[in-house]
Amino acid sequence: MSKTVTISVEARRRAAGFATIDAAAEALITHRLIATATEDDHALGRSDEELRALIDEADASGGAEPWDAAAVKAEVLRRYAALRGA
Repeated sequence: MSKTVTISVEARRRAAGFATIDAAAEALITHRLIATATEDDHALGRSDEELRALIDEADASGGAEPWDAAAVKAEVLRRYAALRGA
């Protein structure tokens, strides 16, 4: 995944008192990496062992099947109809 960020480094550099654009960029990147590390929880509350068990289970279940959008849509509509009828 890639992200594009446009900022005025020179204006921020002067306002923050950084000696060079490199120093300002490093500080901004470091700040964002720290913020991202604390905000993103890709584990969804699971331990490393639980994640490894899920990966092992997925590996043991066999290869991936081709995506069939029509079949998925039909199944979603079938389940929705069953819920509405219940």
